[in-house]
Amino acid sequence: MIKWLVAAVFIIFMGLTYGPPKYVAFADYQKQIETVYGEQDAFLSWHVNRWLPLEMFAELVWYAPATDSKQPLTELELAQFKQTFVIPGHWFSTYIWWLLPPLLWGFNRVFGLAFFAWRQVRSHQRNFFLAERRNTIIAYETFLKLTKDAPNKPFRLRRKAKQAREQLYDDYMQSLTRAASDDDERILNGLVAKALMFNREHNQRYLPLQLSMAPGFKALTRGEYRYFAKFEGYFEERMNQSAKQWLLETHGSGVSSMSELYDDWDARARNCAKAILTSKQWRPLTDLRESFRDFAKDTLFRILGKANIQRNRDELARFAEAYLTYSVYRYLPVDNQLSAYEQDYKKLIGKRIATVFSSYFPQEVTTNNVRPDLFLNPSFRQDSHMGTLTIELIFENKVLPDGMPMLSSAFYLKMPGEEPQRLKELERKISQLNKTKEKS
Repeated sequence: MIKWLVAAVFIIFMGLTYGPPKYVAFADYQKQIETVYGEQDAFLSWHVNRWLPLEMFAELVWYAPATDSKQPLTELELAQFKQTFVIPGHWFSTYIWWLLPPLLWGFNRVFGLAFFAWRQVRSHQRNFFLAERRNTIIAYETFLKLTKDAPNKPFRLRRKAKQAREQLYDDYMQSLTRAASDDDERILNGLVAKALMFNREHNQRYLPLQLSMAPGFKALTRGEYRYFAKFEGYFEERMNQSAKQWLLETHGSGVSSMSELYDDWDARARNCAKAILTSKQWRPLTDLRESFRDFAKDTLFRILGKANIQRNRDELARFAEAYLTYSVYRYLPVDNQLSAYEQDYKKLIGKRIATVFSSYFPQEVTTNNVRPDLFLNPSFRQDSHMGTLTIELIFENKVLPDGMPMLSSAFYLKMPGEEPQRLKELERKISQLNKTKEKS
């Protein structure tokens, strides 16, 4: 506001000083006119409107310069004098009232644009300097993104940024070809190099792997891993194994089957599960297992007598303990906890894998652990992918007192036209990362 007020004052001053005259007199036509100061010599003159110096806004008068007085012409004089309307001086001074505002506005706009362009150039130079100082792919891509739609696009700096980014890609991929300590590390290094090359070609930074979770989980039974949809089925399988081992050892001896031996203990197992959930500890299960083990040993001793040596009774008692343990597990909310675990796992695993991949290039990770990193987590989105990473959950045969199963992961990479390949090194790094996150 103050700027335009000063400009208005300047325009008025210039107009009054250098603008058109108020009167244009003709020396050939003179007359005595009556003024408040008496009779004065007057000249035939055009009385000009200085704001609009045009004939339609001017009038012929008798003008006395000595007293700056005027007198209108009579009708007879108007008919007698036919003077051409003219204003002496250059056309610029004639129309200065009209010319100065647009000229000042135009100058202000040109100055503003020039200053804005100068600030843009300085900003681009400063941003490129910061990118050069960090010297990372993320820094150069940030600069390219900032200047992509800039009014004054710095083509030279953008070209240098692209060249520096490509050089970093080359350096990173070469660093991954170094000798690995074992085959598992070599395989993972090769995968990270391929992922880096894929992102380079597709101009992206997402984790270029389609994540896919296998349904259910795998668990070790009879020396091999099998798929189970629910833990109830797995626990029943382990109970059946214990029952078969018991029957194999006691067949023909007159000892009751495991189901008959356990028949009166099922209600205790159900109550034990409730006590575990309430106390958040395994003490109720420990006490129940000891009682059932003693009960099984007493039963074996009563039926078989001393003929059954202590070692055989201890071995059979372990089968009974296992049967009871998995029976109690059935009454814990393990399957519900598995469902919750899978939901949380899907949210985290993509980020964890992206973190492992980005850890190969620590210079690309911000010091305060604020994203973005070199590999952004795409979670389970549909981005450009070079292959599929299938994730299998593996039960570690341990359950927490709240029913949460202890699970680990197995990763299998499937590239187009290739057989699935297990990534044991990635499993190891994910396990280490999980432990670090749990501690923090």
